[in-house]
Amino acid sequence: MNERMARKAVVPVAGIGSRLLPLTKAQPKEMLPLGRKPVLQYVVEELAAADIRQILLITGRRKRSVEDHFDEDGDLSDFPDDKVPTAERLGVILSYLRQPRPLGSGHAVWLAKTFTDDEPFFVAYGDCVIWERQPGSLIRAMVETFHRYRPAAVISVQSIPRSQVSKYGVVALGRWRNGVAEVTDIVEKPSPENAPSRYAVAARYLFAPIIYDALAATRPTEGEWQLTDAIRYLLHKGEKVFCVELGERQRLDVGNFADYFTAFLFVALHDPEVGATIRRQVRRWLTARRG
Repeated sequence: MNERMARKAVVPVAGIGSRLLPLTKAQPKEMLPLGRKPVLQYVVEELAAADIRQILLITGRRKRSVEDHFDEDGDLSDFPDDKVPTAERLGVILSYLRQPRPLGSGHAVWLAKTFTDDEPFFVAYGDCVIWERQPGSLIRAMVETFHRYRPAAVISVQSIPRSQVSKYGVVALGRWRNGVAEVTDIVEKPSPENAPSRYAVAARYLFAPIIYDALAATRPTEGEWQLTDAIRYLLHKGEKVFCVELGERQRLDVGNFADYFTAFLFVALHDPEVGATIRRQVRRWLTARRG
């Protein structure tokens, strides 16, 4: 197994956000605000906190605001770093590659083959925030697991209600040991009665370069190209895959209005300046409704 350090990340941001229309007609879902920052900025900051500094954003049409947000802006150069988060100020090098059509997560990663070369690399979905007390701690735990076991892949997972498993990739796994378990199978969006567990993939992956062999072997003749199929191929070929549990960390999605509203409220309630005010207001609303 390749023993080089993981230094790079691929962040797919090419989806059209159809479930959030009309909000996403002109604004990418990855750039929707969560409290004081857009969703994607949290993802980039998470990677930077774990010393993942080279990041490739897989974009698509109507994603110009992604590049604008992290670009230099002379009109705003006098503002403090936290107000104008350019790539340089965040300590990362951002590259961009356009996916001509949203053909699935597997296709997005395949496009990054030249960028990642023969190194292990992360995949972090740009529409999902990992809220954690120590920024970058999940990424670092995945790196530690990768170096301990030398697997083909490490994926993050979270325990969810069985009624929700049909929305995610779900893993079958062995015994948990200190928040880490070996994956024995993975299924994309199973029915609740057929799900192998209640552990869903949580939008963060660490891959060895062998993932490209698996992607080549599972490339569909039509339809979307999924990472889940490639991971399952690796497992069936006898490669090792491990998972790291989110634990107390929170996954904040923005894929639909219910998730987005929930995520925004969560971040607002935890805002260090106005969170207490918002909590009081929410309590007043709830009291008024009960009355």
